[in-house]
Amino acid sequence: MDWARASAATVVCEEKGTTLRDIVQGIMDGAETPDTVMELLGIQNEDKGAESIPDIMEVFVPVVNAWKNGACGGGCAGCGGSCSY
Repeated sequence: MDWARASAATVVCEEKGTTLRDIVQGIMDGAETPDTVMELLGIQNEDKGAESIPDIMEVFVPVVNAWKNGACGGGCAGCGGSCSY
């Protein structure tokens, strides 16, 4: 799955009803590792979809950190492609 292009409403963990939006919100709230975001959202390693979380984190942690630190102009759709994330 191309997580950078996936809809925020994409269900990642069906058992818990967790969406990509939930995981990105967890990152925005300070989770920087798969274990941290899984704990925050109540996802267990054996839950279907949990195996996707490291890939999602790999895409979104750098983007969220760049945004929080002012290195991002506020959204990939309008940034002109200068971001390396």
